[in-house]
Amino acid sequence: MNRILTVALAATAFAATPSFAQDSVAAAPTSFTGPRIGANIGVADDDIFGTAEFTYGAEVGYDFDAGGAVVGFSAEIQDSKDLDRELALTARAGAKVGGNALVYATAGYTNLKVFDVKIDGFRIGAGAELALGRNGFVKIEQRYANYEFDVKLFQTLIGAGFRF
Repeated sequence: MNRILTVALAATAFAATPSFAQDSVAAAPTSFTGPRIGANIGVADDDIFGTAEFTYGAEVGYDFDAGGAVVGFSAEIQDSKDLDRELALTARAGAKVGGNALVYATAGYTNLKVFDVKIDGFRIGAGAELALGRNGFVKIEQRYANYEFDVKLFQTLIGAGFRF
């Protein structure tokens, strides 16, 4: 599993390299406004099975640029071997760093399905997003979720996506 995460991080770093080659005069600040889609991979550590597993998922969202701040919302699904699936509806708020980076916090509702049992909870998290050109982005995010029956889930994810 560490090998998969290492390869994924290296691929993300490689994908970000072309943005460093851009002429600084041509690089315009990113607005972080509008709809977005993305995919996530990473590690999920739960207290049901006591294991750290590969996880993957997809998300859709919409962001509003409020000058130096960005607010938005997301709907997503995550999956892994032990956990049937996790659905989440979250809000995020963040601050622009430089012209093409965003540091943000998330919070919202989440529902976990394990052994055909669905349990509700809340999720909080923090992350950073780097714009690649006008529409692409990469991100890293750390999450914590607390569900009914005192079930907890920790996730460390990297992701990539496209903003329309």
